[in-house]
Formats: sequence, structure tokens, C-alpha cells
Amino acid sequence: MQVEGLKKALEHSENRLGEMMGNLPVTLFRLRMDKSGDISFPYISAGSAALMGADSEALLKEPKNFLTILDAKDRYKLLRRLVQSAHRKTPFDEEVCLHVSALNKVWVRVFANIHDSNADETIWDGAAIDITGQHLLDERLRYLAYHEETTQLPNRLAMEEHLNELFDSVDETPFAILALAIDRLDLVNDTLGLETANRLVTTVAEHLQKSLPHGTFLSHPRAESFCIVWQDFCDDKDVAAVADKLLQTMKIPFQVGTRRLDISVSMGISLAYKDAEDAENLMMNADTALRRAHLTSPGGYRFYVEEMNTRALRVLAYENRLRKAINSEEFVPFFQPLVDVKTGQIASMEALARWKHPRLGLIGPGEFVPVAEEAGLIGEICHQILHSTCATAKKWLDEGHKPLPLAVNISWRQFAQPERLLLLMSRVLDETGMPAELIELELTESSVMEEPDSAIRTLNDLREFGVQASIDDFGTGYSSLSYLKRLPISKLKIDRAFINEVNHNERDAAIVEAIIQLARALGLKTVAEGIETQEQFEFLREKGCDLAQGFYFSKPVPAHEMEKMLIKGGFSLP
Repeated sequence: MQVEGLKKALEHSENRLGEMMGNLPVTLFRLRMDKSGDISFPYISAGSAALMGADSEALLKEPKNFLTILDAKDRYKLLRRLVQSAHRKTPFDEEVCLHVSALNKVWVRVFANIHDSNADETIWDGAAIDITGQHLLDERLRYLAYHEETTQLPNRLAMEEHLNELFDSVDETPFAILALAIDRLDLVNDTLGLETANRLVTTVAEHLQKSLPHGTFLSHPRAESFCIVWQDFCDDKDVAAVADKLLQTMKIPFQVGTRRLDISVSMGISLAYKDAEDAENLMMNADTALRRAHLTSPGGYRFYVEEMNTRALRVLAYENRLRKAINSEEFVPFFQPLVDVKTGQIASMEALARWKHPRLGLIGPGEFVPVAEEAGLIGEICHQILHSTCATAKKWLDEGHKPLPLAVNISWRQFAQPERLLLLMSRVLDETGMPAELIELELTESSVMEEPDSAIRTLNDLREFGVQASIDDFGTGYSSLSYLKRLPISKLKIDRAFINEVNHNERDAAIVEAIIQLARALGLKTVAEGIETQEQFEFLREKGCDLAQGFYFSKPVPAHEMEKMLIKGGFSLP
């Protein structure tokens, strides 16, 4: 009776242990491998059914069922590691994927110690743990590490690894990087908001994926740019043809929500082995070519050439010097009078930025403005010039000089951010005490016509604020007459390109006369800039131009010389 009681107690304990093991995410096993490499399971716990989709009895009877739920790669790896463990008498530890069903995969970690080993067989005691959750998390983290969140395209890290693989290949097949970027995406961001800018980027990414041949490596290394790795070409002409064809597909309106946006895309191209022999420099050179395309041929492409890096270093040094100049307040206004063509009296004046370099002397805007715009510093420079100009003009008013309108140029970046522009005007006028009605902001024709409806709203807000506006360089852009008549402006400035040959070129003369007549019909005054000779002045006076500006009367001068002209009041006319 005592023996029977012990048997029942032992059986009860074994059942209880089996139930416990069945409830744990662990399968215990004893694994045997004979000298021919065949495996069997002398023991396997009840948890195998939940883990592998096969109960322990089935695996005990037919151990090869376990191998069938491994793919060929994992099966070979597992058997090879078992042989190594048996040969070296070392513990076994491996991760494998079990294909439990067509739709269900389970990742397990299998580890075991050798229980017994001889010439005929090796026996391991071990456990298999379900690590599916951790594996899926690792896969997700790896995906996030190698993909851009907005477009789900491979990111810079993924592209760098892909390029390293190409460079490591033995055949050195030529390939190229085509770096693309949406021109003036920052303007979309500033005017329409971050969400619209992000949706535009996503839309462009989808368009590129549809336009490129299947299997082409497309990545999204930065917020505003994409990179294509192109391998199927023989020479530079083939790459140029691909670039040209791709840019042509981008010349369509992109539907972003309720808006249709016309954009342009610029491209920089760098060729492997010719321009660089490693991933980092190849990507850097493509970016350099892209920046050059942005500046010199927006909407086009440029191949990398070695001189670009030399220029890029110069630009970087120049940019650093500009930042120091802003902090040191080295930007000062020079003034140029606008003369009434009928009376010769100074009717208004324009403030023009100059960089008072401590070593190089005065530097004109044609040299530093392009770099400042590229570096995003133009707004700070304009702020400095506007403040200094208004402070100087207010001083002249306080000294009893005649109140004259004062024109100041603003950049397209400032005009594209109307809230900031109005805040800037309010702050400067409050700080200097300059009357708003004496300030006139000059805008280029191209910046106004970029988004004409938005421009009209901004100009109306400025007018309500008391500030006037005029169109600079008129005739060089693509103004629509339907928009021009709606613009709340006071003047049109005829670009100097038409004034230079006005006495010798019939077409220039006809254009200038047409602009004057158009302005008169719209109730606007006309300003001719760049007048250098008496013949030019007399032609413009005869055609009815209102104001004249140029070296014929005065070059841009510092404030103390402008004050002398204000005291004099005007110029003698022929």
C-alpha cells in the first residue's frame, strides 16, 4: 500500500510539473544526435504544442517534423551548430525561426548543455524560449533606424550601407548618385505651413517611386532631398539623359490636399570611382553639385566637378564672416536720391545696403547678398539696414529736413513671411519713431508674382499698417496684368536693363514707353533706375516718366553726404 501511495504521489507531481511547464513560454527537451547526424527527442515537455504547433507525443514519434518547420537556411545553421557543439563539447545557443503555418512564424532561442557524449551519440538537455515579441521589436527598431518617418523610404544610413556594398563589389560596376531637392521648400513651409510642406514631400516621393524603374534604390536622406542610386549606364551622357527625363516628369502641378502646387526640382550628380571612391565623399559631392544647381540652374541638374568643393569652402568661410559682420553691425545704409524729372527736386530716396568690411572696405550687395540668401542670413541683414535707415531718417526729420518717402529693399524670404514682416516693421517703427507713411518697401517683380494672391493680401496688410510698396526691376519678371491692377502699390521701377540702351535700341525704347503708359493708366508713378547720361534722362522726361534715379544725379552715398543733398534740395536740369 505504501508503494502504491508513493507511485500516485509521484504521478501527481509529474502531472503537476507537466501542467506548470505547459503554461510557461518555455519548452524543455532532451535532444539526441547519432554519429550519422539524425536527431531524436527522448523527452520534450508539453509546452511544445503552443510553441511549435506540434505536441510532444508527435515530436517524440517523428522528430524530423521539427526540422520541416525550419527553412533551409535555419535548418542548415542549426545542424551545423549542433555538430560543432558535439565536436567541441561546448554548450549550444542559437536563434531560429519556426514556420508554424503559412501565416504564423515563431522566433525561438534554443540553448542546451551536453548531458552525455560518446563515439556513437551526443545528448543535450536544453530549453527553447519564445522570443517572437523581442524579435519583432528589434525588427521594428531596425526599420525605424533605416527609414525616414515621413515617406518610409530608406534614410541616409541605409543609403550609406547600400553604397558601401556597391563599392565593396569586386567587379566595380559604375554607378551614380542623383541627389534631388525641391526648390524653395522652405518658402512652402513658411507660407503654407509644415503640414503642407510634409505632404508635398510625401507626394513627390510617391511620384518618384512611380517614375523610376522597379528595383531602383531611392532614399530620403534629408527632409528636403532625395537620392537615387543609378547603375544602368555606360557614360555621362546616359546619366544626363536619365536626369533630364526625370526632371521633365516633375514639371507638373502636384496635388497637395486642396492645393495644386507648381514646383521645380534641382539635381546634383556624382559618379562613383570618378568623383569619389567611398560612400561618404560620393554623397558629399552629390550634395555639393545639388547646391550649385540650386544657385545657378534651379529646375536643372549639375554634374559634380572638383572646383565646386573649392567654391563651397569659400562660401562657408564667407558665411562665417557674414555672421560676424551681423554681430558687429558692419552693414550700413547708403542713400541715393530719386529726382522729380520736371523740377529737379529730390522727391524721395532709396536706402541701399553696404558691408563696411574692416579690412576690405565697402562691399556692394551683389557680392554678399547671394551668399546671405543661401545661408538664411538675409533677413538679419535687412533688419539691421531697415533699423539703421529709419533711425537716420528720423534724425533728419527731427533736424527740420523736409519729410521725404524712403524706399528700402526687402528680400523674398521676408516677404514670404508676412506675419514676421509686419512684426518687424512695427518693432522698427516703434524703436525709431519713424512715421510709417514715409516708408516704402521695394519688392522684386518675381517675388510678388511667385504667389500673387498671397502677395496682394500681404501688401494690403502693409498698406493698412501705413507702409507703401513699389515693384522693383519691373519688366524682368512675368507679371500678369490681371494681378498687376489689383496690387496695392504706388510705383513701378523700370529695370536698368531697359535704360542702358534706351537711346540706341528701338525695342528697349518701346518697352520703356509702354511701361510708362501702363503705369499712368493704373494710376502709378514710374521710376527709371540706372540713368547715367543726359540723353537717357531727356528721353525719359519726354516720355512722361515721373522720377529718375542713377549716377547721372548721384551715386549711392553715406548718410552725411545725403544730408548735404537734402539741404541743397535738388539738382539743376538741362
